[in-house]
Parts: sequence; structure tokens; C-alpha cells
Amino acid sequence: MNEKGLIEQVLRIINANYSNIYVVDIPMDKVYTFGFNLANLLVIKDTMTYTEFIDMASKFVHKDEVSQYFDALSLNKLESEAQKGNNETKVKYRKLCETGEYRWFVNIINYLPFEGRKLIFMMSEDVNERLIDSEESNLKLEEKVSKYKKRIASESESVSQAVVEINNLLENMQSMDGAIKMRDPQAVINSIFNRVSADHPDLNEAILNKMTSIVNYKKPAILIVDDSAIIRNSLKRIFSNEFDIIMAKDGAEAIELMKNNIVSPKENTVPENIVGVLLDLIMPVCDGFKVLDYMRDHNLFSKLPVAIISGDETRETRKRVYEYDIVDMLEKPFNTENVRRRITKFINLHIMSNNLQNIVDIQNEELDKKAEKNNENVRLIINQIVENILNSKESTRLKKMVRILAINLANKFSKYKLDPHFIDALVTGCPLYNIGAIAMSDDMVITSQSIKQEIDYGLTIIDYTLNDDEVKRVTENIVKYSCEMYDGTGYPDNLKGMDIPIEAQITNIAVRLNQYTQTKSMVTAIKHIIEKDAKRYNPDIITALNDSKKELKEI
Repeated sequence: MNEKGLIEQVLRIINANYSNIYVVDIPMDKVYTFGFNLANLLVIKDTMTYTEFIDMASKFVHKDEVSQYFDALSLNKLESEAQKGNNETKVKYRKLCETGEYRWFVNIINYLPFEGRKLIFMMSEDVNERLIDSEESNLKLEEKVSKYKKRIASESESVSQAVVEINNLLENMQSMDGAIKMRDPQAVINSIFNRVSADHPDLNEAILNKMTSIVNYKKPAILIVDDSAIIRNSLKRIFSNEFDIIMAKDGAEAIELMKNNIVSPKENTVPENIVGVLLDLIMPVCDGFKVLDYMRDHNLFSKLPVAIISGDETRETRKRVYEYDIVDMLEKPFNTENVRRRITKFINLHIMSNNLQNIVDIQNEELDKKAEKNNENVRLIINQIVENILNSKESTRLKKMVRILAINLANKFSKYKLDPHFIDALVTGCPLYNIGAIAMSDDMVITSQSIKQEIDYGLTIIDYTLNDDEVKRVTENIVKYSCEMYDGTGYPDNLKGMDIPIEAQITNIAVRLNQYTQTKSMVTAIKHIIEKDAKRYNPDIITALNDSKKELKEI
């Protein structure tokens, strides 16, 4: 890297009040530390990896601000802001000073180009606000005590309920004169304890620690596969309190571990209880894709949830990765708290799902009796949700935009055969373009796979709620294709041109226009699309949009 040019770039954006000056080069996994020498010249004082930077910063940033400190460096978030024309962002945090006290600082973060790629420039500014505040400290202490009391009460209630349920189960078994009708009573008891431990992580840890003293019990383990010792040890620190950690430095070691512990365990040995895999893609000897192939060949994805951790975020890599049944893909560099929360969540869900499967089998007969009634209740709820969406203020506005665009397109271009009946169906269905999102988790990572899942949910909901065949057909096309772009840059299948149904194309640009007008005037929003986004849309629709300015402005 041209270090002289990098220093000149930093000098352009700093002022005398800044300290703790860093430049983060994500593609190269480097963080440059800047400072002034004795001659008061700006120089690069140190270079480290992003993982080393995380460890260093975590020591001086107050624990209450650690998450937001690193979240502000999220590449996706910075790129999103940059696309809006905002290359600078700020985050406030408390820093441990040499005096032993915390002072308030503001990080000024610039996401700027240098040598053909974008780097993160970060500087700190002391805002001279002392943390020492006895009243604030007392309030926080009271809040912690209150939370502790609530947690103890909740845990006591959960344990008490579990004991009552197990006691009732045992009494029912005795009343049958030894003829146990339940196929697997142990599974019922296990599910009760699993529910308690899942709701209360502290209890879960205590139970696991107690069970480690039992012969033939293995604590749940995570397999970490990465050729970087720094990454392996960083992930080990994140998860070692809750899970045993098994590490492999390449794909060959990972495959051997899976073979010996899951596929073909050796006799007279207790296999490791591997419940999840964190897998790097780029490794020597045997890369991550060979591990994924092995897992697919041996049907391991249903037994082991896999999260990919990789610095290679190209579209080709993502597309290839999601051809496998993975559950998540995390970017390097990663935020420690986000990784802990996301990985622990999907592993616990997987464990609970496996344990509860036995309970589902046991209760099939009773569930069958309730199924018809439950389905009707579900139908009523979904119908009400859809009706609320269709009648909302935002949907009404979107429908008006779609009708204006569709009519103008029909008048100018007969080749699209947009008759009044079709336009009515389009206007009716357009607000449901992302209806499947109501079934998705709020913190779901947006990927091609998650978009496909959202589409599947949306099609199911439409099938439940829409009766008119034409409206249903048009709405299904909107749901399936409204994320595709005319130039092939959309999701999930990168369709181009007229491979995308015209109803989805019209809805897509109307949705974007509706979003822009939340913060811009209609005239400015239309101008922005025509001047900056036009290449992503059908030129005929851009023409219709330009001809519709006056009508759209009146909405």
C-alpha cells in the first residue's frame, strides 16, 4: 500500500482535536494506527489485524458501549450510508483514560476510497464529559438489583413448573399399573429440562457443569475450522463458557473429526457431542467447500448447523455457499457480541428442535384432533393481517402510484397488454410484495437463501388468503420477482429483462419511489430514480415514470 498517500488522505480529514486515529483495510485484514512523532509529523505507528484491534479496543472501551462501538464499523451499514451520500458517521462511547476514569469520546468514521478500494478512517474526539456521576451509578445499581430479583423469581417459577410436570408424568405412569402407554417418557422429561435451560442460560450452564461429572456425558461442543490461530482462539474465547471447543486448522482435520464423532464413531469411546460448526472457506490442504461436500454426502446438515465465517464476500462465493444447507454466513471482520448472539441462537434452536421432535411424535394423535381448529384460527389471523396491510395508509399510497404507472405504460406501449382487469389485479396485489416478511425473524441476515424463504412464506400466505385466480396469479409473480432488477443485479436469481414479469417490474419501481418519498419530495425522488437508478429498470417504465410526474406529484 502507498503509505505516503494514505497519510496524506488522513491529513485531509483530521483536525487538532482528534486522537486514536485508525484506518481499517478490510480486504487486507489490516488496521493502521496513526500518530504524531516528535517533529509533529503524522506517521503510521503500528499495523495489526482486525482481530487484534478488537482485542485491544475491547480493553479501553466501556463494556456498555462495546457493541455500538464495533457496530459502527459494520461494512454493510457503512456501505448503505455511503449509497445515501453520507460517508461520515459518528458513535459516542466512554474510554478508559490513564487516570483510571472513563471520559466520553466521539468516534468520527469516514468510509472513503483509496487506491481503488474503500477504507474505514476512524478518529476519536474528546467531548469533555466526565462519567463520574453518583446518582447515575445508583440508578444503574438499582436497575441491576431489580433485574436480578426478577431473574431469580423467573427461574424459581420455571424450576417449580418443571418439577410439577415431571411429578404428574410419574403419577400417570404408576396409575397405569406399569403399562406405560407413552412411547418415550424420557423424551418428555428431557424436553421439560431443555425448556427451562433454554429460557435461563445461567441455569443451563449450572446444569451442564453438573452433568459433566456423570460418566459418558459430553458437554455440547462447537467445531471451529479455520487456518488462522488468531481467529480460532478469538472464537474459542467467545464460546468456551457455554460449549466445549474443538478446533481444526483445515478441512481435512474437520472431516476426520466428523467421521470419528458422528459418521462412524469408534467402539468403546464416547464421541464428542458436536452441536454446531463454524467454518472458514479459504484454507490450505482442504478448503471449506470440501467440508461442505462431505457433510452433504453424509446427510450431516440436519444434524449439524453450519455457519460460514469468511472474508470472501463476492456474489459468486455467496451464491455457491448458499447451495448448501447452511444456517448463516458471517463477514470478517466480525463483531464479537453479534457472533455470540447469532451463533448461540441457532445452535440452541437446533438442539431444542432435535429434542422436541420426540415430543411431537408422542403428541401426534392429540395434535391431529386440534389441527382442523388450529388451521382455521391461523387462517383467520393471516386473513386479518393481510387485510390490515392492504388497507394501510402506506399501501393505499403505493396502489395509487402503481395504477398511475401502469395506466401510462399501457397507453404508451401496447406490447405489454395491460388491460383494465390486469391493472386492477396488479393494484390489488402490489402491497403484498413482501408479505412473507411477517413470518421472518427481525434480525434475520438478508441473503439469497433468506429471500427465497421469505418468498416461500409469502406464496403460502397468498394461497391461504386470495380467492380471485387472476389476482392470485399476479400477486404470486409480484412476490416471487419484485426483488429482481431489469439489469440482472437483483435477487434471488439475478433475472434480467423480460424474464421478470411486468407486474413485478412496475411494483419494484413503485416501492422504491414510495421509500424515497419518506425523506424526499416526490419531484426529487423521481429525479433521483431517473438520473441515478434508471439503468436498473426497464427503459419503458422509466419513460412512463417521467410522463407521470404531474399525476404522481398530486398523491
